[in-house]
Amino acid sequence: MACHVVESGQRTATDNAPTFEAIAARPGTTSSSLDRYLSTGHTLMPDFSLSSSERDALVAYILSLR
Repeated sequence: MACHVVESGQRTATDNAPTFEAIAARPGTTSSSLDRYLSTGHTLMPDFSLSSSERDALVAYILSLR
């Protein structure tokens, strides 16, 4: 099971994780804020150790959901 709903056809995810659309819609969400968040460890999120290009692609995808 995924933690976040990441696409429109997906119906199941963890109850505590916001959808990527909800993250994109937050007023303070920018490419810089997402990159910063994905670059640091968090207790509520596993450390995926994303490369710079993977982070860039994920940030671009999330922001495309606006």
